[in-house]
Amino acid sequence: MIISFPILLALGAMIAWGFEELFLKEAISKLKSLTQLIIIFIFFSGEVYLLTGENLLYALLAALVAFIGYFFFYLALERQELSLISSLDESWIIVAVLIGVFFFGETLGFLHIASILAVLFGAFLISVNMADLKKLSLISGSGYEFVAVLFVGMSVPIEKFLIHKIGEANTIFYLGIFTIPLVFAAKIIMRGKFVRPNWKLLKIGIASGLADGIAFVLYLLALKGSEVSVVSPIVASSLLVSIFLAKIYLREKMTKKEVAGALLIFIGVIVLSTLVPF
Repeated sequence: MIISFPILLALGAMIAWGFEELFLKEAISKLKSLTQLIIIFIFFSGEVYLLTGENLLYALLAALVAFIGYFFFYLALERQELSLISSLDESWIIVAVLIGVFFFGETLGFLHIASILAVLFGAFLISVNMADLKKLSLISGSGYEFVAVLFVGMSVPIEKFLIHKIGEANTIFYLGIFTIPLVFAAKIIMRGKFVRPNWKLLKIGIASGLADGIAFVLYLLALKGSEVSVVSPIVASSLLVSIFLAKIYLREKMTKKEVAGALLIFIGVIVLSTLVPF
């Protein structure tokens, strides 16, 4: 079966987010919202218009739900090992898929379910160190991670709804506009310090933000043309891209467990991209 254009966009988002995760190994912050706005002004400026009434509220809701999800993810990171939290964070796929099924009428076949489980288990194998898992306190940070998974999963179908209601350009533009003040407000509330980066970190941050912004635009375009239950697992598989990039550019070694996890994710993505009817 020939891969459809929306799935190609989802694969593009997966690759771009993989590059962004590689950059973030050294970067100090993301420039996601700013790069989204830059892309809009360059390519889609004529399609942006002033939102009013319920459309404006829907855009604010979408930005707030996504921001809460990622905000609680970082709170969980402060209380638990990165490997475990990163693995658990992939569970947002389940929330997004269930909402797609119950609210958008999407259907799941055997191959569809099997490929999603392959992605989730593959992420677990790559992220979690089995030797350290027994030493971890699974209670610490679990409440924050539950909220993060719930809200990130909810944000995907909300963004799909918003795209169909106001278009891709307006969705990207207003999510970026609303996210910037939320980031600054959270920084102030958490009493975080604003750090001036050196030139090296600034370049890495710009590259990270550019990759993230491009990935987000491709992801929203993919959502418009395909199902939540197909796009979500594919874009979440950016872990597969980042681990191979880390092996090539950072010369990180892959264990047999990580290779097995990468193969599971790869198989899951291939099945979702070519075999699942939609």
